Amino acid sequence: MYRQIIDTLNQFLNYIHIPGTPLNPDAFQGILVKKLSNQNIIKDKRRINAGDTSSTVNQTHIDVTGKQGMLFFFEELNNATTSVQSIDIDIYDNNFRYLHEIDQPSARMDLNGNTYYVRSNINLPQYLTDFNFALHSSAYKKYGHTGDQVQINIPDSEEAFTQLQRFAFQDDALVMLRYDYLRYVAILIPCELCNNLYSITNTHGTHNVNYVAMNPSYNPVLAHQIQYNIISNDVSCDDVEAMTLQRTLNNNPCAGTDVEKIVKTRVSQGSFRRLLLLERHHCNLCDISTTSVLRASHIKEWAESSKEERIDANNGLLLCANHDALFDRHLISFEPNTGNICISASIDDDQRNALNLSKSARISMNDRMKAYMQIHYKKFIEKENQ
Repeated sequence: MYRQIIDTLNQFLNYIHIPGTPLNPDAFQGILVKKLSNQNIIKDKRRINAGDTSSTVNQTHIDVTGKQGMLFFFEELNNATTSVQSIDIDIYDNNFRYLHEIDQPSARMDLNGNTYYVRSNINLPQYLTDFNFALHSSAYKKYGHTGDQVQINIPDSEEAFTQLQRFAFQDDALVMLRYDYLRYVAILIPCELCNNLYSITNTHGTHNVNYVAMNPSYNPVLAHQIQYNIISNDVSCDDVEAMTLQRTLNNNPCAGTDVEKIVKTRVSQGSFRRLLLLERHHCNLCDISTTSVLRASHIKEWAESSKEERIDANNGLLLCANHDALFDRHLISFEPNTGNICISASIDDDQRNALNLSKSARISMNDRMKAYMQIHYKKFIEKENQ
């Protein structure tokens, strides 16, 4: 069943011009298929009328019920007191672009007098070209207030996952593929193209249901390597685009220091960040795991690194926004041989506490990371001696 669903998903991705076999079945632990109801879509553009009642309330979460569905998002069933957990979600750019193009709602009324919306156009745009890059987004999950459901909460409007949900209609399929319990791929398939998928999952005519298929031959070591290879390829493409952007900005005499800021933002929040998230899900210095505030910080500065060094995961630390800013400005560093933190004398004790900087903090580094850190540490010492 798991392989059948993967094959069906790849057929859809090929249809929207994502070439090859984008989903390697060996890369995922399992799949959740959710057939969406009116209660699962963001309603700002799809007002739902029930008799004389008109609802304009925006949906803020997706409910996942049933033991299998809940276990898909948590390692074990717990209760309503479980803390909120941030999750990472990759979305294929062509999926997003395709849904944007066919987002043309027309109203219909069911037998109970409820208004619902369907697409007036499902044709594939002719100019949608081969493209397989992923948009990186985040959301968070928690148990519902009664503890018998998991809620996947829709974050702010800027997140790609939120924007993807805005294109949803009743009976569409939201498919989530699980790398691990904090990392997923999301695919939204228009209901008009879901016939084969719903036949496999036996969900024809049923709204708001969850279907879970786990991978019976999941190999975590192989899956990690597959993910690493995919993301490394994206990192290389991001690096080429960043170099092009830098050259363009360099040709603009008014760009000034905006060059470095724009390029750094592009790199620190792109595929290089996903590469670091493969190894950990929180800041190297603190417990912050809200992925939207985590940055991939190059140890040896991006502008000074070779092409190989810019895409080397050993040349990066995953840091929250505060610690990234401190590291970027050489206000903190790490002693290369021990990994012990070094904090600038310009940061007094009160500020250290406010910035969650512990004098006893340390990080683990392999030999390659130590070589990169030696360069950063040298600049830290030079700045302290000025």
